[in-house]
Amino acid sequence: MNWVEIQDRIKQCKKCKEEGFYAVRCPDDRIPTSEPRNAKFLFISEAPPLNRRYYFYHENTNDRLRNNLFELLRSDFGYEINTIKDFVAEGFFLLPTVKCPSARNGRNTAPPGKVIKLCAEQHLKREIEYIKPESVCLLGLTALHGFLTLRNGLDIRVQGSMDIGRTLSEAAGKVLEAKILDTNAKFIISYWPTKRHRKFHQISEHIRLLMEETGF
Repeated sequence: MNWVEIQDRIKQCKKCKEEGFYAVRCPDDRIPTSEPRNAKFLFISEAPPLNRRYYFYHENTNDRLRNNLFELLRSDFGYEINTIKDFVAEGFFLLPTVKCPSARNGRNTAPPGKVIKLCAEQHLKREIEYIKPESVCLLGLTALHGFLTLRNGLDIRVQGSMDIGRTLSEAAGKVLEAKILDTNAKFIISYWPTKRHRKFHQISEHIRLLMEETGF
């Protein structure tokens, strides 16, 4: 299955409705606008937000995730990244763990665990295996839970300990090794990149550690 076919399946996916997960607003067509042809460093985020037409990859939206991540890569690592084209050209890519937003009382909410599991198994695993990145940075708790869903299928080995931890504070900063088809990859667990988070500064430390581990 090629990249276009993978993304077409995501755009048409109604699995959550079929399973009775009615809090999920699916299907959702906010897929990446670029193909990850040379992606070496993959960020995995949480889910597209509710009630916004665009997400991350569309230049005509004021996306806070993109703005914060780009600013971090510019200020702390010296990358001249201002557009998606710049981001992709430097070997970066980003995927949401869950492809559609979830709602509670009409407001945006984090995806439930059963939704994370379904979407990670149905879509995220296939995307990761297509990209075969050397470095993967998990941004936030939803990304961690999606990763834990896939850990057996990706042959995950944790450096120093087999206990990743199920909370973000327990897991953050841990480096993990995985075999993605024929590619050796390393993962690091970090926080959601919002400046309101008291540990925002640690995200750069985690990215730097992963870059050093993989020679990115």
